[in-house]
Amino acid sequence: MAVKAKIGVCVMALLEDDYNKTGHMREAATAAAREIADTFAQWGEVVHAGLVEEEWQAAAAARAFNAADVDLIVMMELAYTKGLVPARLIIDTTAPVLVWNAQKIRRLGEQDGFDVVMLNSGMAGMPELTAVLLRTGRDYALVTSLFDDPDGRRRVQEVVQAAAVRRKLRETRVALVGHNFEGMTDLMFDGLSMRETLGPVYWPLEPEKVAVRAGELSQDLVDRVMAEERAKYTVDMDPAVFERSVRLAVALEQLVRENKFDAFCAFDQVWLSDPRVGVIPSYGTGRLCEIGIPAAPEGDVNTAVAQVILQELAGTATTLENYVIDYDQDAVMFSHDGHGNPAMGTPGEVKVKHSIYYHGVHGFGAGFEFAYKPGHITNLALVTTGLNQWRFVISEGELLPFPPREISAPQTLFRHDTLSIADWCDGWLRAGATHHQGAAYGSWTPQLMHLADMLGIEAVVV
Repeated sequence: MAVKAKIGVCVMALLEDDYNKTGHMREAATAAAREIADTFAQWGEVVHAGLVEEEWQAAAAARAFNAADVDLIVMMELAYTKGLVPARLIIDTTAPVLVWNAQKIRRLGEQDGFDVVMLNSGMAGMPELTAVLLRTGRDYALVTSLFDDPDGRRRVQEVVQAAAVRRKLRETRVALVGHNFEGMTDLMFDGLSMRETLGPVYWPLEPEKVAVRAGELSQDLVDRVMAEERAKYTVDMDPAVFERSVRLAVALEQLVRENKFDAFCAFDQVWLSDPRVGVIPSYGTGRLCEIGIPAAPEGDVNTAVAQVILQELAGTATTLENYVIDYDQDAVMFSHDGHGNPAMGTPGEVKVKHSIYYHGVHGFGAGFEFAYKPGHITNLALVTTGLNQWRFVISEGELLPFPPREISAPQTLFRHDTLSIADWCDGWLRAGATHHQGAAYGSWTPQLMHLADMLGIEAVVV
């Protein structure tokens, strides 16, 4: 289940000071502030600061937001507010900020008086608020809309979703068995830099633990899982090798859950020469994706994290790899040997077959072969660009109908929304994208752009 954001809501208005005398509006303004805060309850856990009129109230709001460890601070003005009030909140906090420049009325009617103005003139104070954010070096998201406009609320929700993903990343633990595939430069990264900038931490899971656990599993459990998988998929391989692959898959699931890992990756060849295992884990890593534990092949921690991000947004995600350009259909084939998320395949058409790539001491282990369902998709590559600088590379397009080739691999055909495939390839390569990428159905570019801003990293949309 996706993590819910904690949202601090600060609604401001200047009602009463030595010169302004609109204190009679306090009850109506307080009710309006509560209505605004309640709006955010559909998207997360709300910490409501009440109506903030003075600097001491902004300071109290900052303490409450910090104590709750909010993921997003929403700042909104019903009417003009002196800039030092939001400045106090901004200076005393570090969470990402959303400025919602919203009002309830479409226009001021001919018969409307100043009381209506006092609840619908936040634009008067917006320049001061955003200038404080600029002058203090604080990044922020900005949405201007009517309060009840569906498109405005969609844009607000996108920011909240990004903040929720940021929280998930701060809590994410990635298991790494062995090491990343030797020589693959785009899999090389600084783990401390990832922890500091993005949030996730990766921990070693010893291959020995996996091999031992696979041997300890009861035959009844293995038989039950084999029967369940045969009921879901077409299993076309040697029964004894399939059983060995299932043992490895269940061992992986158990150890990932026991150690509270949120994602998994492994040097897939690590068990090929171990007689206790002796097969490739592609079936097991694909099964992890299916049951909601993002997994990437070849020790690719970066792509495992990209999948975590997309799964939080879309509910399920997978790894894809660039394969063959199809100039006739203006598209490119995506695949990966044996590994992929069968939950994204066409029901009834997913096959479990032996690998044709990696031979262990017990033969070619199980992997998946299927075509991904057609539909709109978002691709995300998480890359480093030197000196531990991070970047999202994002694109969107369609997965086309694609009869699967007999290559023991999940596969699909991707066509970009607007670019020719040659232009897409040029853009994807110039952006520094990795040879693996996370992918999920849906359109998620706005959320990913907001998330990149919150993390303080670059984002390139191809």
